[in-house]
Amino acid sequence: MKAAITIVQMVIRLAWLILLGLGALIWTGRGQSLTSIHTAIGIAFVLALWAVAYLGTRGGAAPSLVAIVALWGVIALVLGLTQTGIMTGRSHWIVRVLHLLVGIVAIGLAEALGARVRRSFKG
Repeated sequence: MKAAITIVQMVIRLAWLILLGLGALIWTGRGQSLTSIHTAIGIAFVLALWAVAYLGTRGGAAPSLVAIVALWGVIALVLGLTQTGIMTGRSHWIVRVLHLLVGIVAIGLAEALGARVRRSFKG
């Protein structure tokens, strides 16, 4: 179980870094052709986030934290897949910032839950 959480967290970290880079390129207008890659990696990121939540249930993490991580994955997925149609026009930057903040919170939640799961297997 400890190896599984470590692998999933490494996938999350790598995906997040790639997403951050691709997102910056897309946001600045230099990577519009990369949107589908960003979306695919984003979906993989959410699946890995849900894997951390599952491992949290197996690792004895607080059910409330597991539920928050799982729900946050839903929020990230829905926002990521629908953001192009939300607040289009000059105000769309607000949705982009929200999308970035949701991702930052997601990585933080994954790290917090992963750390709790790893600690439960040290003893």
